[in-house]
Amino acid sequence: MRWVAAITMAVAFALAAPAPALAAPPEYYPPIDYVPAARSNYDVGRTMAITQIVIHETGGTWFSAVNWFQNPRSRVSAHYLVKAWGGGILQFVAESDTAFQARVANPYSIGIEHEFDPRHGVWHTDAQYRSSALLVCAIARRYGIPADRAHIIGHNEVPGTDHSDPGPTWNWTYYMSLVRACSADRAQAVARGALRTIDNQGFAPSAGLEVDTVSDEVALLQWDLAYLGFMNVDDVSSGGGRFGPLTEAAVSAFQESNGVTPTGSYGDLTAAALVQSLVANPSDVPAQDLDIDTESADVGRLQTALQKLGYIDRVTEYYGPMTEDAVSTFQQDNGIEVTGAYGPITRMALATRLRAPAAGDAVGDAAQDVEIAGVPVAPLGSVMFVDAAVMP
Repeated sequence: MRWVAAITMAVAFALAAPAPALAAPPEYYPPIDYVPAARSNYDVGRTMAITQIVIHETGGTWFSAVNWFQNPRSRVSAHYLVKAWGGGILQFVAESDTAFQARVANPYSIGIEHEFDPRHGVWHTDAQYRSSALLVCAIARRYGIPADRAHIIGHNEVPGTDHSDPGPTWNWTYYMSLVRACSADRAQAVARGALRTIDNQGFAPSAGLEVDTVSDEVALLQWDLAYLGFMNVDDVSSGGGRFGPLTEAAVSAFQESNGVTPTGSYGDLTAAALVQSLVANPSDVPAQDLDIDTESADVGRLQTALQKLGYIDRVTEYYGPMTEDAVSTFQQDNGIEVTGAYGPITRMALATRLRAPAAGDAVGDAAQDVEIAGVPVAPLGSVMFVDAAVMP
């Protein structure tokens, strides 16, 4: 029996021996603890590009999963495991290596196990969902993987699999809302840095837009013009942010009605006139950008506006998954990039839809006629576009 004891001690020593440290992940990754899998449980390197993320459930405690992945005879592993309590993340295999976790999908996917052991009272928790979503967002960012259900899949959705995880208790709707939220945070940060607006007037694009320009600034200008009654709402929602003949005609009409030489281009004088017109015609939608996890009266105003249009059924003043989904659906319906976050273009589209729910409606037509007559349109709600520097 001495040889058995010797082998046992050798295996224990091998498992306890320090493994080569992994290269530090990008700074946008959440905190991770490295617990190396047995070398026989994964292949070094990849044969295909990483294009998918596979979601797993352990069917046992995190500790039992660690033991299994470190057992040289198991021939299974995953890249990561997210604990139920606290959401701690363990990494077993480098992303650049091939974990044995999803058969045919092994070469092109990263596998994430989630502690789940209902027999012992271990269920999915909010901390686990949120921690996993941050990890998925980081992986998606690193490899350019779209944050959608075509690329973030369950083990049970891998072609040819005989596995059923994650099971019915896994809340895909909530989980993907968290994934979209952290993706939206990045998208909004980029958008805010790129979308050029007039200083202190986030509802009006900076001057310098001409025919054939395609940009977010053009989309914002179009929604501004639609809000004031100079463009057809349906034309804007299907226009893709292109400065074409319809936009040129609308700019010319706006210029003529506001004492600016009608050139059809959006320059400094036109931009100043646009700000004045919007200030004179306020809307009851929040002026501030809003994102997931915000709780404020402005969120309540946003929810009230969405409720009026049938996108949400209650007002909570908390920007959670319900509000994010409502904003995303509104954006999709109006030809706006779907981020789930509330920014300048979504703000003006919402204000426009509240004012003119249908193209060519009486309110929208009246707005244009009154503007052309040089008489300010009566406010439709509490002040939105107020700035002391431009008020008379």
